[in-house]
Amino acid sequence: MSSRTDTDIALRASKVSKSFGGVHAVADVSIDAPKGTITAVIGPNGAGKTSLFNVLTGFDQADAGEVTLFGKRIEGEPAWKIARSGMVRSFQTPVGFPLLSVWENLMTAGADASESLWRGLFRRGQWRGLERDTAARADALLTELGLASVKDQRLEDLTAGQTKLVDFARLLMVEPQMVLLDEPAAGVAPSGIGRLAEQVRNLRERGITLLIIDHNIQFVFEVSEYIYVMAEGRVVVSGTPKEIAEHPMVAEIYLGSSK
Repeated sequence: MSSRTDTDIALRASKVSKSFGGVHAVADVSIDAPKGTITAVIGPNGAGKTSLFNVLTGFDQADAGEVTLFGKRIEGEPAWKIARSGMVRSFQTPVGFPLLSVWENLMTAGADASESLWRGLFRRGQWRGLERDTAARADALLTELGLASVKDQRLEDLTAGQTKLVDFARLLMVEPQMVLLDEPAAGVAPSGIGRLAEQVRNLRERGITLLIIDHNIQFVFEVSEYIYVMAEGRVVVSGTPKEIAEHPMVAEIYLGSSK
């Protein structure tokens, strides 16, 4: 992917490292996520994938290296500031409010909490207009993701697949430019993987750039355009899904271990 220019890249990590005590969780990792594409990072447990995500999104700070988001340096920035710059992430365990309904979860995600009190007290007309816009966006996403029939159900009462879709909807309520998905296929029944893959591709069609980590190799191969393979904190191989599937090192360190 070296032929890509800087303006083609949504997210770039350059020689990023992160250690915890004497353990090098991420060691000199460089990856590119081109705009409008689905890029994946795979590897066995302990390879450093989630640690890399945490550094990229500001939940942990890198010990070394650079991270750029749409050409702007973001390493060292807090997670909330990176999110406001247009990049959001999911977690292996979906984040939400289990006792609230699907609808309430989406409305909460779409609320502009930083200004809601000011608008409520001094700009009631504008606040109501924004609330209507948020509600319309929530309705559209529920329909698009096939969740309209469960909008009034509590989050804790949904299936794993439905919960993942609600997690997608919550991310989309903030209208991001870049989304990082941490194990989106985890806990999803095999019958639901096709629907999940379709929704991930739909995010790309909306103009969103995606970076995914997942242990479900078939899912990763189906949705991604380029894959980085990590082992022991380092990127050891990268290439297209076809190149990765045929690489002997990948079969040894990852694919073979899943058989």
